[in-house]
Amino acid sequence: TRTSGSDAEHAAADYLLSLMKKIGLAETEKAAADVDKWQFNDATLTLAGDDRVIKPHSYATAATPKEGITAEILYLGDGTMWDYEAYEGDVTGKIILVDIDMRANWWITYPMLEAEFRGAAAIMNSAVSGFSEISKDAYNCNDICGPVSIPCVSITQNDAEYIKAQIEEKGSVTGTLKVDNVVEPGGTTYNIVGKIKGKSSDQQIIVGAHYDMYFEGFQDDNMAAGIVLAMADAMKKSGYVPENDIVFCLHGAEEWGASYTQFDWTVGAWRMINEVHPEWAGKTLAFLNFELPAYEFDTYTSVYSAPELYSLIDTFVNKDFAPKPEGCFPDGVLTEGYQTYTYSDDFSYYAAGVPSTVNGFLLQRDMETVFPFYYNYYHTNFDTPETYDEDVANFNLRFYGALAIFIDQLPALYLDFTSQFDRLTDALDEEISAASGADVEAYKAAVAKLGIAANEAKEKILDINTRYVEAVKAGADKEVIDALRMEGKELNKANLKVFKFVQDAFLGLLYERPVVPHEGPQENIALMEAIIAALSEGDVVTATDEYAWAVNNVFEWYEMYFSPEVMEIHYDMFYGEDNQDNLFWGTNKAFVPSDVSEATRSLFLRYEETDGDFSKEIGIYEKAIEAQKVILKDLMKEETTNILKLVDML
Repeated sequence: TRTSGSDAEHAAADYLLSLMKKIGLAETEKAAADVDKWQFNDATLTLAGDDRVIKPHSYATAATPKEGITAEILYLGDGTMWDYEAYEGDVTGKIILVDIDMRANWWITYPMLEAEFRGAAAIMNSAVSGFSEISKDAYNCNDICGPVSIPCVSITQNDAEYIKAQIEEKGSVTGTLKVDNVVEPGGTTYNIVGKIKGKSSDQQIIVGAHYDMYFEGFQDDNMAAGIVLAMADAMKKSGYVPENDIVFCLHGAEEWGASYTQFDWTVGAWRMINEVHPEWAGKTLAFLNFELPAYEFDTYTSVYSAPELYSLIDTFVNKDFAPKPEGCFPDGVLTEGYQTYTYSDDFSYYAAGVPSTVNGFLLQRDMETVFPFYYNYYHTNFDTPETYDEDVANFNLRFYGALAIFIDQLPALYLDFTSQFDRLTDALDEEISAASGADVEAYKAAVAKLGIAANEAKEKILDINTRYVEAVKAGADKEVIDALRMEGKELNKANLKVFKFVQDAFLGLLYERPVVPHEGPQENIALMEAIIAALSEGDVVTATDEYAWAVNNVFEWYEMYFSPEVMEIHYDMFYGEDNQDNLFWGTNKAFVPSDVSEATRSLFLRYEETDGDFSKEIGIYEKAIEAQKVILKDLMKEETTNILKLVDML
């Protein structure tokens, strides 16, 4: 494990820097960035009267005292508030063991904080599904998305089953848990940079990956770092002289980099583009990121990107500029357009105003379902060289290397803002918006103007590039070629400012899901109206199972299972006045939640009722709808103003 600001991460940084120098990259840099340090050294668990030594893996939270914690181990199911209330004894000072499914149910943060709230001394979990399904000897580790709490560790299913069997047999089992784990502020990560200098340094293209990891982290993300360096080496050896600087950047602190925040990943990259090199945002044509690039996830692959790059990728693939997959991905490269998600460093760059891509490593073509790899290998001790697919690695190296050259060679970056016309059109629910008092017609009129302006802006780009290609083919004089490149450069400068404005104005988040900002209240209103309709018929089952849990981007699901005190910590991490400088790529992008937790908890408790009177709960939802309508109206007014600003900028 090589985590944020750890000795292992620092050693890797020095090694990677030496490789960049060996390749012959220019202006190599070991760029320091502020993070919280996490260094996991060791952990053991022993049971009284038993010689078995269990080796847990810690999350980014507290250590035990050096002598460990010796206490009774209690198995408490899923670790919800209901599991504690069903337990008749005292959990104070005990070590809690729980089952976890971090995909279908909740992140480990919730049972960890529940255990702390109940007075437990430590908590252990085994991933029973969702992650680590490859083997009962698999561990799981993820970011914690929380404060430094009690010691919290992952153990294998086999170890958990052994402990449960001992408890079943003996009635009571005492264990000694020792966790040597350092989590503290004031750490430093390093982003490692090297360049192939272009004919001009006014613009650049970045190729990157992260090098921190859990366990062996072969796919995630050692192979990605290797491909970045392989691309640099190949370009250097080929003698390719780019038009623009090509920057190779390996980021630290991607998996985790900060405590007490819901947005604790891709911190190293966020610091890089926002604090270490903020000037990159105005000159970077594209950031091409790599994640898990040597595994065949399905019969196809895709490119996740900023929507403004969909047309560029479509042209690159379908006009036969791109290398074809060989020995992998028989159905080829999908080009329908897939928006980059929040789970990788490219999102930090994207949110900061850099057009970004990443190989299609996470979600299937529906952009909702993860690939099976994530149920089996992801963030486990089974992410090893045995997962290596040479054909996939070679394809990604060739494909994205060619994409970098394709972008480098054309004078005008193909940023197509008609994608924002599509996003803003698709984001509108006319009925809900009109009922909220929003000026729907003004919004639609502004979007229509955007469609015209965006098409005209696209034609400017295509015109420059077409004239450039024709001039090159015709053997035009250097002065003509240079003039066209300068024309493209000036347009790029303007369009990158537009791109930054678009992300500031129209990129919002429902926790980690990218949306147009007004979609947050719009979605909540739709859900709460459906809840009221069901409750008006006395149908609490439908109201709860279909809708109530999904309000506030499923945060109400957690309200059903964890104490209010636990949920208050999560909301403070999001919205606390003193924590607004700890949100990284979520800064100024969060939605405003509906205040319905009282109703959510009530519905859960009244789930078995038939023909009950739910007027109190309906009243809570009605009040929340009115509050969300105000938010929706205000956001749409602001968006309409910004759409017209965008039209003028184009």
